[in-house]
Amino acid sequence: MAALKSDRHETEPGQKFEVDSFRPEDALGVARLYYAVYGDSFPVDYVYDPAELVRLNQGPDLYQVVGRTSKGDVVGLYALFRNPPGRHIMEGGSWIVHPAYRGTTLAVRLARRMHHTPPEKLELDIIFGQCVCNHVITQKLGVNFKSLVCALELEPMPPKPDELGGGQEGRVSLLDEFIIIHDRPHEVYAPQQYLDFLNEFYASRGLDRQMAEDRLPAGRTVFSVQTFGEAGLTKVTVETLGLDFSEKLADVMAEQPGIHAHQLVLPLAAPGCTMAVEAARSAGFFLGGVLPLWFDRDGLLMQKLAKEPEWSFIRLHRQAAKDLLSKIMADRNSLT
Repeated sequence: MAALKSDRHETEPGQKFEVDSFRPEDALGVARLYYAVYGDSFPVDYVYDPAELVRLNQGPDLYQVVGRTSKGDVVGLYALFRNPPGRHIMEGGSWIVHPAYRGTTLAVRLARRMHHTPPEKLELDIIFGQCVCNHVITQKLGVNFKSLVCALELEPMPPKPDELGGGQEGRVSLLDEFIIIHDRPHEVYAPQQYLDFLNEFYASRGLDRQMAEDRLPAGRTVFSVQTFGEAGLTKVTVETLGLDFSEKLADVMAEQPGIHAHQLVLPLAAPGCTMAVEAARSAGFFLGGVLPLWFDRDGLLMQKLAKEPEWSFIRLHRQAAKDLLSKIMADRNSLT
Protein backbone atom coordinates (compact mmCIF):
# COMPACT_ATOMS: atom_id res chain seq x y z
CA MET A 1 0.00 0.00 0.00
CA ALA A 2 2.83 2.39 0.81
CA ALA A 3 4.32 1.73 -2.63
CA LEU A 4 1.01 2.55 -4.32
CA LYS A 5 0.60 5.75 -2.31
CA SER A 6 4.06 6.93 -3.35
CA ASP A 7 3.67 5.79 -6.97
CA ARG A 8 3.83 8.79 -9.33
CA HIS A 9 2.53 6.88 -12.35
CA GLU A 10 -0.20 8.66 -14.33
CA THR A 11 -2.51 6.93 -16.77
CA GLU A 12 -2.78 8.93 -19.97
CA PRO A 13 -6.36 9.27 -21.27
CA GLY A 14 -7.35 8.57 -24.86
CA GLN A 15 -5.07 5.58 -25.50
CA LYS A 16 -6.19 2.68 -27.64
CA PHE A 17 -6.92 -0.43 -25.61
CA GLU A 18 -7.62 -4.14 -25.97
CA VAL A 19 -9.53 -6.55 -23.77
CA ASP A 20 -7.46 -9.58 -22.86
CA SER A 21 -6.90 -12.22 -20.19
CA PHE A 22 -4.75 -11.23 -17.24
CA ARG A 23 -0.99 -11.59 -17.71
CA PRO A 24 1.59 -11.46 -14.89
CA GLU A 25 2.89 -8.15 -16.24
CA ASP A 26 -0.61 -6.66 -15.66
CA ALA A 27 -0.45 -7.17 -11.89
CA LEU A 28 0.95 -3.77 -10.97
CA GLY A 29 -1.54 -2.10 -13.32
CA VAL A 30 -4.44 -3.94 -11.67
CA ALA A 31 -3.27 -2.80 -8.23
CA ARG A 32 -2.94 0.76 -9.53
CA LEU A 33 -6.46 0.59 -10.97
CA TYR A 34 -7.97 -0.51 -7.65
CA TYR A 35 -6.12 2.30 -5.88
CA ALA A 36 -7.19 4.90 -8.48
CA VAL A 37 -10.87 3.95 -8.08
CA TYR A 38 -11.13 2.89 -4.40
CA GLY A 39 -8.16 4.50 -2.71
CA ASP A 40 -7.15 2.28 0.22
CA SER A 41 -10.73 1.38 1.17
CA PHE A 42 -11.32 -1.81 -0.85
CA PRO A 43 -12.15 -4.53 1.72
CA VAL A 44 -9.98 -7.28 0.15
CA ASP A 45 -6.24 -6.79 0.61
CA TYR A 46 -4.88 -8.94 -2.22
CA VAL A 47 -6.09 -6.49 -4.88
CA TYR A 48 -3.26 -4.14 -3.89
CA ASP A 49 -0.54 -6.83 -3.95
CA PRO A 50 0.88 -7.54 -7.44
CA ALA A 51 2.62 -10.76 -6.37
CA GLU A 52 -0.60 -12.11 -4.84
CA LEU A 53 -2.59 -11.15 -7.93
CA VAL A 54 -0.18 -13.18 -10.07
CA ARG A 55 -0.46 -16.17 -7.74
CA LEU A 56 -4.25 -16.13 -7.53
CA ASN A 57 -4.72 -15.75 -11.27
CA GLN A 58 -2.98 -19.09 -11.75
CA GLY A 59 -6.35 -20.53 -10.63
CA PRO A 60 -8.72 -22.05 -10.01
CA ASP A 61 -10.41 -19.52 -7.70
CA LEU A 62 -9.82 -16.28 -9.61
CA TYR A 63 -9.89 -15.37 -13.29
CA GLN A 64 -9.51 -11.78 -14.48
CA VAL A 65 -9.76 -10.01 -17.82
CA VAL A 66 -8.29 -6.54 -18.25
CA GLY A 67 -8.52 -3.54 -20.49
CA ARG A 68 -4.89 -2.93 -21.49
CA THR A 69 -3.70 0.17 -23.36
CA SER A 70 -1.01 0.29 -26.03
CA LYS A 71 1.41 1.53 -23.34
CA GLY A 72 0.55 -1.34 -20.99
CA ASP A 73 -1.68 0.58 -18.57
CA VAL A 74 -4.56 -1.41 -17.07
CA VAL A 75 -7.66 0.77 -17.41
CA GLY A 76 -10.40 -1.81 -16.91
CA LEU A 77 -11.05 -5.06 -15.06
CA TYR A 78 -13.67 -7.78 -14.73
CA ALA A 79 -13.26 -10.93 -12.65
CA LEU A 80 -14.76 -14.30 -11.90
CA PHE A 81 -14.18 -15.66 -8.40
CA ARG A 82 -15.27 -18.59 -6.27
CA ASN A 83 -17.93 -17.48 -3.82
CA PRO A 84 -20.96 -19.80 -4.07
CA PRO A 85 -20.30 -23.29 -2.67
CA GLY A 86 -20.74 -25.23 -5.92
CA ARG A 87 -17.74 -26.43 -7.95
CA HIS A 88 -19.19 -25.28 -11.28
CA ILE A 89 -20.38 -21.77 -10.42
CA MET A 90 -18.42 -18.54 -10.10
CA GLU A 91 -19.47 -15.00 -9.29
CA GLY A 92 -18.77 -12.15 -11.67
CA GLY A 93 -17.60 -8.92 -10.11
CA SER A 94 -14.79 -6.40 -9.63
CA TRP A 95 -16.14 -4.61 -12.69
CA ILE A 96 -13.93 -1.52 -12.74
CA VAL A 97 -13.14 1.11 -15.36
CA HIS A 98 -10.58 3.87 -14.86
CA PRO A 99 -12.30 7.28 -14.58
CA ALA A 100 -10.57 8.51 -17.76
CA TYR A 101 -12.07 5.64 -19.79
CA ARG A 102 -15.68 5.59 -18.57
CA GLY A 103 -17.00 7.24 -21.71
CA THR A 104 -15.77 4.37 -23.88
CA THR A 105 -17.06 0.89 -24.78
CA LEU A 106 -14.62 -0.71 -22.34
CA ALA A 107 -17.14 -1.72 -19.64
CA VAL A 108 -19.37 -3.58 -22.09
CA ARG A 109 -16.41 -5.21 -23.86
CA LEU A 110 -15.04 -6.52 -20.56
CA ALA A 111 -18.36 -8.10 -19.62
CA ARG A 112 -18.92 -9.49 -23.13
CA ARG A 113 -15.51 -11.16 -23.15
CA MET A 114 -16.13 -12.80 -19.77
CA HIS A 115 -19.75 -13.84 -20.25
CA HIS A 116 -19.53 -15.10 -23.82
CA THR A 117 -16.22 -16.94 -23.67
CA PRO A 118 -15.26 -18.04 -20.14
CA PRO A 119 -12.25 -20.39 -20.33
CA GLU A 120 -13.08 -24.09 -20.45
CA LYS A 121 -10.53 -24.81 -17.70
CA LEU A 122 -12.92 -23.23 -15.17
CA GLU A 123 -15.53 -25.94 -15.96
CA LEU A 124 -18.39 -23.52 -15.40
CA ASP A 125 -22.11 -24.25 -15.59
CA ILE A 126 -23.19 -20.89 -14.16
CA ILE A 127 -21.99 -17.30 -13.89
CA PHE A 128 -23.70 -15.51 -11.02
CA GLY A 129 -23.93 -11.74 -10.68
CA GLN A 130 -25.66 -9.11 -8.58
CA CYS A 131 -27.15 -5.80 -9.71
CA VAL A 132 -27.78 -2.98 -7.28
CA CYS A 133 -31.38 -1.80 -7.22
CA ASN A 134 -30.87 1.88 -6.43
CA HIS A 135 -30.48 2.36 -10.20
CA VAL A 136 -31.09 0.18 -13.27
CA ILE A 137 -27.90 0.69 -15.30
CA THR A 138 -26.36 -2.72 -14.59
CA GLN A 139 -29.76 -4.38 -14.83
CA LYS A 140 -30.08 -3.12 -18.42
CA LEU A 141 -26.68 -4.61 -19.26
CA GLY A 142 -27.87 -7.99 -17.97
CA VAL A 143 -30.46 -8.10 -20.74
CA ASN A 144 -27.65 -8.12 -23.33
CA PHE A 145 -26.15 -11.26 -21.80
CA LYS A 146 -29.47 -13.13 -21.50
CA SER A 147 -29.11 -13.53 -17.76
CA LEU A 148 -32.02 -14.98 -15.78
CA VAL A 149 -33.59 -12.98 -12.96
CA CYS A 150 -33.73 -15.48 -10.10
CA ALA A 151 -33.70 -13.83 -6.67
CA LEU A 152 -34.04 -10.44 -4.99
CA GLU A 153 -32.08 -9.76 -1.80
CA LEU A 154 -33.79 -7.03 0.19
CA GLU A 155 -31.51 -4.44 1.77
CA PRO A 156 -28.31 -6.43 2.42
CA MET A 157 -26.13 -3.36 1.80
CA PRO A 158 -25.88 -0.16 3.84
CA PRO A 159 -26.83 3.16 2.22
CA LYS A 160 -24.71 4.60 -0.56
CA PRO A 161 -25.94 8.19 -0.82
CA ASP A 162 -23.58 9.06 -3.66
CA GLU A 163 -25.25 6.43 -5.86
CA LEU A 164 -28.87 7.14 -4.96
CA GLY A 165 -30.87 9.47 -7.14
CA GLY A 166 -32.71 12.43 -5.70
CA GLY A 167 -30.76 12.47 -2.48
CA GLN A 168 -32.42 9.32 -1.13
CA GLU A 169 -30.59 7.59 1.65
CA GLY A 170 -31.64 4.01 2.23
CA ARG A 171 -30.27 0.50 2.28
CA VAL A 172 -29.55 -1.07 -1.10
CA SER A 173 -31.23 -4.21 -2.44
CA LEU A 174 -29.55 -6.64 -4.87
CA LEU A 175 -30.99 -8.48 -7.86
CA ASP A 176 -29.42 -11.91 -8.35
CA GLU A 177 -29.00 -12.86 -12.01
CA PHE A 178 -27.62 -16.08 -13.49
CA ILE A 179 -26.10 -16.83 -16.89
CA ILE A 180 -26.69 -20.50 -17.70
CA ILE A 181 -23.80 -22.05 -19.61
CA HIS A 182 -24.74 -25.70 -18.95
CA ASP A 183 -27.86 -26.63 -17.02
CA ARG A 184 -27.92 -29.73 -14.83
CA PRO A 185 -31.42 -31.24 -14.63
CA HIS A 186 -32.08 -32.81 -11.23
CA GLU A 187 -34.72 -33.67 -8.64
CA VAL A 188 -36.00 -30.91 -6.37
CA TYR A 189 -37.70 -31.56 -3.04
CA ALA A 190 -40.05 -28.64 -3.47
CA PRO A 191 -41.40 -27.26 -0.20
CA GLN A 192 -45.18 -27.37 -0.24
CA GLN A 193 -45.40 -23.68 0.69
CA TYR A 194 -43.67 -22.67 -2.55
CA LEU A 195 -44.67 -25.45 -4.92
CA ASP A 196 -46.68 -23.18 -7.24
CA PHE A 197 -43.94 -20.56 -7.23
CA LEU A 198 -41.25 -23.10 -8.12
CA ASN A 199 -43.29 -24.71 -10.90
CA GLU A 200 -43.85 -21.29 -12.47
CA PHE A 201 -40.23 -20.24 -11.91
CA TYR A 202 -38.69 -23.28 -13.60
CA ALA A 203 -41.13 -23.17 -16.52
CA SER A 204 -40.57 -19.47 -17.20
CA ARG A 205 -36.76 -19.79 -17.01
CA GLY A 206 -36.59 -22.93 -19.13
CA LEU A 207 -34.88 -25.01 -16.42
CA ASP A 208 -35.51 -28.76 -16.36
CA ARG A 209 -36.35 -29.92 -12.85
CA GLN A 210 -38.31 -32.92 -11.57
CA MET A 211 -40.42 -32.28 -8.48
CA ALA A 212 -39.85 -35.04 -5.95
CA GLU A 213 -42.24 -35.70 -3.06
CA ASP A 214 -40.63 -34.20 0.03
CA ARG A 215 -39.97 -36.23 3.16
CA LEU A 216 -38.41 -35.70 6.56
CA PRO A 217 -34.61 -35.63 6.57
CA ALA A 218 -32.24 -37.97 8.34
CA GLY A 219 -29.11 -36.99 10.25
CA ARG A 220 -28.26 -33.56 11.59
CA THR A 221 -28.26 -30.08 10.12
CA VAL A 222 -24.94 -28.84 8.74
CA PHE A 223 -24.59 -25.16 7.88
CA SER A 224 -22.16 -22.25 7.70
CA VAL A 225 -22.67 -18.69 8.93
CA GLN A 226 -21.13 -15.48 7.57
CA THR A 227 -21.66 -12.21 9.39
CA PHE A 228 -20.84 -8.82 7.91
CA GLY A 229 -21.15 -6.56 10.92
CA GLU A 230 -20.58 -3.24 9.19
CA ALA A 231 -23.22 -4.10 6.60
CA GLY A 232 -25.67 -5.45 9.18
CA LEU A 233 -25.97 -8.75 7.28
CA THR A 234 -25.81 -12.43 8.25
CA LYS A 235 -25.86 -15.27 5.70
CA VAL A 236 -26.73 -18.84 6.71
CA THR A 237 -25.99 -21.49 4.07
CA VAL A 238 -27.41 -24.93 4.86
CA GLU A 239 -25.52 -27.86 3.35
CA THR A 240 -27.55 -30.67 4.96
CA LEU A 241 -31.00 -30.58 6.56
CA GLY A 242 -31.78 -32.46 9.76
CA LEU A 243 -34.63 -32.72 12.22
CA ASP A 244 -32.76 -30.27 14.45
CA PHE A 245 -33.03 -27.47 11.87
CA SER A 246 -35.49 -25.36 13.83
CA GLU A 247 -33.28 -25.39 16.94
CA LYS A 248 -30.15 -24.64 14.91
CA LEU A 249 -31.81 -21.67 13.22
CA ALA A 250 -33.04 -20.33 16.55
CA ASP A 251 -29.49 -20.52 17.93
CA VAL A 252 -28.12 -18.52 14.99
CA MET A 253 -30.78 -15.85 15.38
CA ALA A 254 -30.12 -15.55 19.13
CA GLU A 255 -26.40 -15.07 18.47
CA GLN A 256 -26.95 -12.25 15.96
CA PRO A 257 -28.68 -9.34 17.74
CA GLY A 258 -28.85 -6.01 15.96
CA ILE A 259 -28.55 -7.48 12.45
CA HIS A 260 -30.74 -5.76 9.86
CA ALA A 261 -30.88 -8.52 7.20
CA HIS A 262 -30.69 -12.28 7.67
CA GLN A 263 -30.41 -14.53 4.62
CA LEU A 264 -30.98 -18.29 4.56
CA VAL A 265 -30.11 -20.62 1.67
CA LEU A 266 -31.71 -24.10 1.72
CA PRO A 267 -30.62 -27.03 -0.49
CA LEU A 268 -33.59 -27.87 -2.70
CA ALA A 269 -32.02 -31.18 -3.74
CA ALA A 270 -32.14 -32.43 -0.13
CA PRO A 271 -35.25 -33.83 1.56
CA GLY A 272 -36.73 -31.80 4.41
CA CYS A 273 -37.33 -28.51 2.61
CA THR A 274 -41.01 -28.34 3.62
CA MET A 275 -40.05 -28.75 7.28
CA ALA A 276 -37.26 -26.18 6.97
CA VAL A 277 -39.43 -23.58 5.22
CA GLU A 278 -42.13 -23.98 7.84
CA ALA A 279 -39.58 -23.40 10.62
CA ALA A 280 -38.03 -20.45 8.79
CA ARG A 281 -41.39 -18.79 8.17
CA SER A 282 -42.28 -19.23 11.83
CA ALA A 283 -39.05 -17.34 12.61
CA GLY A 284 -40.03 -14.48 10.28
CA PHE A 285 -38.28 -15.51 7.07
CA PHE A 286 -39.96 -15.03 3.70
CA LEU A 287 -39.21 -15.75 0.04
CA GLY A 288 -36.13 -14.39 -1.73
CA GLY A 289 -36.01 -16.55 -4.86
CA VAL A 290 -34.13 -19.48 -6.39
CA LEU A 291 -30.34 -19.82 -6.76
CA PRO A 292 -29.83 -22.21 -9.69
CA LEU A 293 -26.99 -24.72 -9.25
CA TRP A 294 -25.77 -22.88 -6.14
CA PHE A 295 -24.57 -26.18 -4.66
CA ASP A 296 -24.22 -27.63 -8.19
CA ARG A 297 -27.87 -28.26 -7.37
CA ASP A 298 -30.45 -25.55 -6.73
CA GLY A 299 -30.84 -23.50 -3.58
CA LEU A 300 -33.83 -21.61 -2.16
CA LEU A 301 -33.17 -18.13 -0.79
CA MET A 302 -35.20 -16.89 2.17
CA GLN A 303 -34.69 -13.66 4.08
CA LYS A 304 -35.72 -11.73 7.16
CA LEU A 305 -35.46 -8.01 7.90
CA ALA A 306 -35.41 -6.23 11.22
CA LYS A 307 -38.00 -3.73 10.00
CA GLU A 308 -40.27 -2.96 7.05
CA PRO A 309 -38.17 -2.52 3.89
CA GLU A 310 -38.22 0.73 1.94
CA TRP A 311 -40.08 -0.70 -1.03
CA SER A 312 -40.02 2.61 -2.92
CA PHE A 313 -36.20 2.58 -3.04
CA ILE A 314 -36.13 -0.63 -5.11
CA ARG A 315 -35.72 0.19 -8.80
CA LEU A 316 -36.21 -2.66 -11.26
CA HIS A 317 -35.88 -2.74 -15.05
CA ARG A 318 -37.20 -6.08 -16.27
CA GLN A 319 -40.75 -7.36 -15.87
CA ALA A 320 -39.42 -10.65 -14.46
CA ALA A 321 -37.80 -8.70 -11.62
CA LYS A 322 -40.98 -6.72 -10.95
CA ASP A 323 -43.03 -9.93 -10.89
CA LEU A 324 -40.57 -11.49 -8.46
CA LEU A 325 -40.80 -8.47 -6.17
CA SER A 326 -44.60 -8.78 -6.15
CA LYS A 327 -44.35 -12.43 -5.08
CA ILE A 328 -41.83 -11.54 -2.36
CA MET A 329 -44.06 -8.77 -1.03
CA ALA A 330 -47.07 -11.08 -0.98
CA ASP A 331 -45.14 -13.80 0.81
CA ARG A 332 -43.86 -11.37 3.45
CA ASN A 333 -47.36 -10.03 3.99
CA SER A 334 -48.64 -13.57 4.47
CA LEU A 335 -46.50 -14.15 7.56
CA THR A 336 -48.56 -14.37 10.73
